Amino acid sequence: MQAFNFKRQMCAIALLLLISVGASAQAATLSVNCGAKYGLTSINAALKALQSSEESRGPATINVSGACRENVIIQNIDRLTLNAVNRASITDVSGGALDVVLVLDSRDVTITGFSINGGANGIDCLDGTLCRLVNDTVQGASNGIGVFTLGQARLTGVKLNNNSVGLFVNHGGTVVGDATMQGNNRGIQMLAGAVIFIAATITQSHDLGVFAFTNATLDCNACVITDNAAGGVLLRQSSSALFRAGFTITGNGGPGVALSELSSAQFQGGTATGNAGGTDVLCGPQFTSARGASDIGGGRTNCVEPSP
Repeated sequence: MQAFNFKRQMCAIALLLLISVGASAQAATLSVNCGAKYGLTSINAALKALQSSEESRGPATINVSGACRENVIIQNIDRLTLNAVNRASITDVSGGALDVVLVLDSRDVTITGFSINGGANGIDCLDGTLCRLVNDTVQGASNGIGVFTLGQARLTGVKLNNNSVGLFVNHGGTVVGDATMQGNNRGIQMLAGAVIFIAATITQSHDLGVFAFTNATLDCNACVITDNAAGGVLLRQSSSALFRAGFTITGNGGPGVALSELSSAQFQGGTATGNAGGTDVLCGPQFTSARGASDIGGGRTNCVEPSP
């Protein structure tokens, strides 16, 4: 009986590949049903089938349904889409030791519509990978989304909830897009040349809303940064931030924006008011600079407007 079931499963996989490729030798569509008894029952099985074919360099789609319990590795696969059907989920089974979805050395990987739970990183993009993350919810991870080692991520409608760090970018990683971050220990942590251009709502962090350190660059488009326990944004060691029109930084448990150690900020047409700590924009010693801090909707600052 076991041998019969194994043969039946292999035939199903082969049939899926043959049907999905269709007229194009460069495209494949596979279907995964986590928890099923037959066919492709895990994302890793579908990736293995894909890599054993000639399709790993062509556009491919894996449609996923059910509650998947696995740690997924996507490596050296280009133009791949993981598509959640009816809000499929992927949950860590490593006890937090591994990433739930690790994407490395791959080009243009789209992950859309998933609920992703736990792990060291919920989704990890590195080694020059481009991840496109669309309408995913990542929760309960050490880092909700990690972008490292010249990795790139484009976020659309992403939710990062109750992680240690919602979005962690390091070692030249780049992030563009929009996201909502709630209940994380820190909403964003960016280090060592990280670059983020984002429209974000960052709220109810147990520590800082945003921490930028060592030549990190933040471009915040109409961001809402509110009700974060230790403060809104902290810029340190030659980091910089641009807060674009429509930003709101209010109700944080420390300064709305604090700068130190050669860091700089620019404010364009928004409000930073009602933050704790005595100032809404705080310029520390050691050559900090804040342009536009005198026009933040009536907020308090100790910064001196730099010369033109």
